[in-house]
Amino acid sequence: MSKTTKIIIAIILILVLLAGGYFAWRKWGGSTGAVEDAIYMQKVSDLTSYSFSVDRYSGVVEAQKTQGYKCDPQRTVEEIYVAVGDEVKIGTPLFRYDVRTAENSIESIKLDIEGLSNEIEVLRSGGNSTEIQLQISERELEIRQKQAELERHQQEIDQAEVLSTIDGVVKAVSQEIGKDSNGGDLPVVAVTETGEFRVKGKVSEQTIGSISPGMEVIIRSRVDENTTWAGKIGSIETEPASQNNNGYYEESGEKSSVYPFYVQLDTTEGLMLGQHVFIEPDYGQSEIEIKEGIWLDMSFIAYDDAGNPFVWSAERGKTVKVPVELGEIDENTYTIQILSGLTEDSLITWPDETLEEGMKAIDISEVWE
Repeated sequence: MSKTTKIIIAIILILVLLAGGYFAWRKWGGSTGAVEDAIYMQKVSDLTSYSFSVDRYSGVVEAQKTQGYKCDPQRTVEEIYVAVGDEVKIGTPLFRYDVRTAENSIESIKLDIEGLSNEIEVLRSGGNSTEIQLQISERELEIRQKQAELERHQQEIDQAEVLSTIDGVVKAVSQEIGKDSNGGDLPVVAVTETGEFRVKGKVSEQTIGSISPGMEVIIRSRVDENTTWAGKIGSIETEPASQNNNGYYEESGEKSSVYPFYVQLDTTEGLMLGQHVFIEPDYGQSEIEIKEGIWLDMSFIAYDDAGNPFVWSAERGKTVKVPVELGEIDENTYTIQILSGLTEDSLITWPDETLEEGMKAIDISEVWE
């Protein structure tokens, strides 16, 4: 079952419950201000308008994450493979360390191990005294230490190339060791994730379980809610935001930690850096077509003996039959278009055999107030 179908079913159920509620009021009356034999009616606008409620999170448009790849202070860069503007993928080699020192160390260590092994053989041929066994143990310990050192240098060679961990574009390359404005080491290569912008959102610790990486979301403009962008949640931080950076807010009278999360966008056209937006999970609500005009559940339509359609409505506080002109039918939502006869402010009720013209009609919203 598609997301849109599920939402349509939910909407129909809501309308049925609403209509059923005021039908019960009409039949049995309320406990407060009820009028005997009164017909309780509801505005057309209350029956044709609906909203699909979803969780919303505040967000702000920011530049994509830039990942810096710094040089190991104990090593030397031999070659940089990329230039500013190059596109890279996860696993693309960015630069390579000089491994000549490690290679020379390995050769030297191998000779040392070979020499120690020879010494052990000589010692073993000299007898089995406690002193000889102690010397053999010392040489074996040295060999194990040398082997661990050899493995460390071999790992340096095997990991000589630094690979990109993200898809993106190379934004900076530095051939020299330097410091940034915060006093940190400058990266050899800096890669900015693909995409001009991303959206940073915040979720409270009470509702963090309702979102997950990969979830499809809708980014909605705060100025015009009909302007939207599609995206997916890329990552959710596991540590709450710093309190110095508004890392908590009041929820039900209590302070609640908030966790940043990030949305990767399908398109960034029309977005501006620093723009504040809403983020909501995409349950298919954007796929629902909002029709122009009045569309009523078809069960509200009655027909006279001549087959002419009408709706039970109210005029000057009394029930009346109002002829209506019908238009298209939407089989998916079981609604029919009303071309004329009703307005958004008209009061209507479900037809049944007990209704007669001239009965007292009451707006149910006035009873519920």
